[in-house]
Amino acid sequence: MDELLKSFSRRDKLIPLCELNRNDLDYVFENASVWPLKPHTLVSPEKDSIFYLLEGSISLLSGGFVVESFTHTEPRGLMPLFDELKEEDSALLTSHGAILEIDRALFEGLYSQRQATDRELDEDRLIREEQQLYEQLLQAFKDDQLHLPVLPEAALKIRQLINQADVGSGEIIQIVQTDPVLSARLIKVANSPLYGTWREIKTVRDAVRRLGLETTRNLSFGLSVGELFHARSSLIKQQIKQMYEESIQVSAMAYVITRNLATHLNPEQALLAGLLHNLGMIPILKYIDENPGVVTSVESINKSMNNLRGPISRLLFDRWNFDADFLSIVELSNQWHRDTGEQADYVDIVIVAKLLFMEKSGQLDESIVIHQLPVAGKLDLYRTDDNGFDFLDQAEQEITDMQRTLRI
Repeated sequence: MDELLKSFSRRDKLIPLCELNRNDLDYVFENASVWPLKPHTLVSPEKDSIFYLLEGSISLLSGGFVVESFTHTEPRGLMPLFDELKEEDSALLTSHGAILEIDRALFEGLYSQRQATDRELDEDRLIREEQQLYEQLLQAFKDDQLHLPVLPEAALKIRQLINQADVGSGEIIQIVQTDPVLSARLIKVANSPLYGTWREIKTVRDAVRRLGLETTRNLSFGLSVGELFHARSSLIKQQIKQMYEESIQVSAMAYVITRNLATHLNPEQALLAGLLHNLGMIPILKYIDENPGVVTSVESINKSMNNLRGPISRLLFDRWNFDADFLSIVELSNQWHRDTGEQADYVDIVIVAKLLFMEKSGQLDESIVIHQLPVAGKLDLYRTDDNGFDFLDQAEQEITDMQRTLRI
């Protein structure tokens, strides 16, 4: 290593060289060059080199004009002389000084190896945390200590009753009236733009009659889901808030898409599917909330939820005696390229709704082009009517109305 470089006290702080480990950094310095230079010496950028100011003062030039000046003792002296994103075409020494030249290919190769090693270590850590979390969740369930969400009794009773062939509206109305919060919400929904008419609804009886038994069942369940999204720690609160907002937007889109483009399916059933597709994550988040040391980062939480939501959803839906169809929605709703070759089903509806939500919120991977996916063609999602109005543009207000309804 050059003697001048050895004496340079800030050499280990040079950016981004400082991100290398000690051995790699020493290797880079052993293969570096140090150039003592006189005042008024010009230095030009080279694609194969990274330059640093080791000693002295310097001015950066662009088109013959000074755009920046600094000395080797300033924070700017820790960064490369030339920024690839800027238009500096040369640097002028304004005093006696020294320039450090680093082999760019050597540094970038070592830096890439370091990043790959870090990713492998992070992946190993995530896998260990995920496995540990799953084992703890499973054991907690076996010991009957896993706090699966409990829905309000009225919503569960309504769902069970409507599956019976001889149930009447009178029985459903009696159950709804036992829950004042649910009663108020159903009345508000019945008066919303999606279901309302000129006559204002003021009683549960009129609300149930206007909505119908099937819609009352699904909305009773759906409107109760929001009560499950609670936590204590700020990190988990934020996670649950984001998940609930996604569930509302996905369910609203699922409802409107079904109502307009998949008339062979039930819009309220699609709405419920959208609300429930993430519900298996709640026990995971609740467990992490009560046992904060089990995972160490948001990345760990997200990865654990994505991989564990299927098994945990199975436990949850079994506890609620739900149809197996809902579990299929949970397990398959991330399979963007799914193609059954048949009419669209509720899984397809939730897939499209999730993709549209991700596109709208800037979360969609650039490699995924929605209109090229099988499910978009199956639903004729991007059709344009004779007047040139796109369905998605036309449906925007309807989606917004349903989102407001679910937040009642």
